[in-house]
Amino acid sequence: MEWNKHLIIISQYPPLSMEAHMDVQAIVDLIDHARAHEAQSMHLSSLVEKQLNQLHHTIELPEENACETLLKFVAEYIDHVPDFLKALEKASEELNIEEFIYPFLDIIDENFMAPVLQSRSDIDMYELLEKSYFAHRLIEEVNDTWLIKTGSTLIPMNMTWPNLIIHAILGDEFGNELDSIVEQTVQHMMRSKTVFSPEKFKQLINCRDPEEWVNIWSKWNCMSHQLGIDLKFTSAA
Repeated sequence: MEWNKHLIIISQYPPLSMEAHMDVQAIVDLIDHARAHEAQSMHLSSLVEKQLNQLHHTIELPEENACETLLKFVAEYIDHVPDFLKALEKASEELNIEEFIYPFLDIIDENFMAPVLQSRSDIDMYELLEKSYFAHRLIEEVNDTWLIKTGSTLIPMNMTWPNLIIHAILGDEFGNELDSIVEQTVQHMMRSKTVFSPEKFKQLINCRDPEEWVNIWSKWNCMSHQLGIDLKFTSAA
């Protein structure tokens, strides 16, 4: 499988801002454009079909229409990104934690909306699958780091299984490379920005109302629909 070389590895992080720079509609438009291109090129369909035999060993797929089912899952995974980001933005505003969340939203937005992609007419769904995996894994890593630091979950939503399935589609070597970039990005942010200091985290946890936290996220999480396709890893995996 060919690897896309357009993933941004951000070395100069944007300054912290209380205003999100994320353009969710632009991401939606990019996905629509890639979907139209995929309908003609069938690039992602071809790549997924080539991997079906290997994936069948780790993912339970239906006997009939296995490729179509997996492609539907991939499309929903990509479509999930803009809704998920918008929900994160709105929930963080109501919870007054924008300064913690916006830097990561900025990174995801910059990765999705790279000028090298905007200047091309042949962007396809496989390239956006890579970027969607980066986005979902980044938030998952932030969530895990938050849990370690505070003993509580930042985002009460589990994307582990969908991310593992997409990791399998991308392949271990490339998936592991993206995971490493995600981990390094989160670690760098946590070390380099004072807003992520233990004192700041302690203040936030002491001031928050746990019930309000869950209620507000639940309200905005309706925008971030659950991935409803029943794919799961086999016990042997």
